[in-house]
Amino acid sequence: MIERKNPTIIRFLSYLITLIIILTIVVVFLSMLNDNPFNVIISIGEGAFGSFARTYRTLLIFVPIALSCAALSVTFRSGMWNIGIEGQIILGAIGASMIARSIIGESQLSPLVSLSAGVLFGAIWGLISGILRTTSNVHEIFAGLGLNFVGAGLVIYLIIGPWKRIGVASTSGTDIFPQTAWLPDIGNGLPLPALLIVGVLYLFLYGIFRWSVFGTILKAMGSNPDAAPRYYINADKYIIYSFGLAGAIAGLAGGIQAISFYHKLVPSISGGFGFLGILIVLASSQKLHTSLIVSFLFSGMISAGPLLQIEYDIHSSVPWLLQAFVIAAWVFISYSSLHIKSAYFIRGLTNKFTTNLLGLIK
Repeated sequence: MIERKNPTIIRFLSYLITLIIILTIVVVFLSMLNDNPFNVIISIGEGAFGSFARTYRTLLIFVPIALSCAALSVTFRSGMWNIGIEGQIILGAIGASMIARSIIGESQLSPLVSLSAGVLFGAIWGLISGILRTTSNVHEIFAGLGLNFVGAGLVIYLIIGPWKRIGVASTSGTDIFPQTAWLPDIGNGLPLPALLIVGVLYLFLYGIFRWSVFGTILKAMGSNPDAAPRYYINADKYIIYSFGLAGAIAGLAGGIQAISFYHKLVPSISGGFGFLGILIVLASSQKLHTSLIVSFLFSGMISAGPLLQIEYDIHSSVPWLLQAFVIAAWVFISYSSLHIKSAYFIRGLTNKFTTNLLGLIK
């Protein structure tokens, strides 16, 4: 008799069904914009990885998105909504810019000190949300939104005020940082240091989530907040810890944006990657490896936007709409359990067919 419940097979079928449904939605959506959606998909690949310059841009976009997802995975694990991640990215960029613009920016240690300042500034901004949540009962969503506005206003003030370009009244950004303050590239110009930071950080978080007491407590708090007092767990303390760690990671993303991508401070330094990270982490069911893969795919879509506009006269915002469709479909499928139900249905048909076939053979 064939076993009807095999979790490995069910899991594989559910992932396969989800992928097929999402690809179908993508093809239908692109068909509404272009006669041949497959050519558009190929162009997205070419726009993201068709040359060294395009690959470099894609990887630079991937780094802050991946770091944002890593930061959000910490607070989501504790059951907190870190809406203020955009502000934490901005403050990280401000901290890194402050060092890059100072006398330290002309030294070889500038990138390391700049990123450290970004981590510190982001952590402080994250801690404010955590402290407001635990001491004043201010919901983290409202605290985060408020801090996002403060951060956005602060960066504008710095660009048109103390850090404005000499003789220019513009919000286009500060002066370019000294080249010694840039995060260096290695080899043929690939942003390997930034990619290495992402890789090490994800391994670090994986270890914390899987094997540490801290990660276990965060998961317990997120799964059942009412259980913490029964086991004498100081939930407020761990909420503050999670916001501090998430803010530090987001600040690191902002620092890399400032000294690796733009090489200056600009008003849109966060790029909206924090909000995009929220959608990715939710759609990925807070799984680190899935978030990393989706971040990479979405980075390619964003990077390919200009090429789509040139070759197919498709507006460069289409990749963002495509991402929205993919995430909406993914969330619907996941939370409706459609993929699980379909997997069990297919498994049941397969078992029935195999049983009947074996009966005929006998």
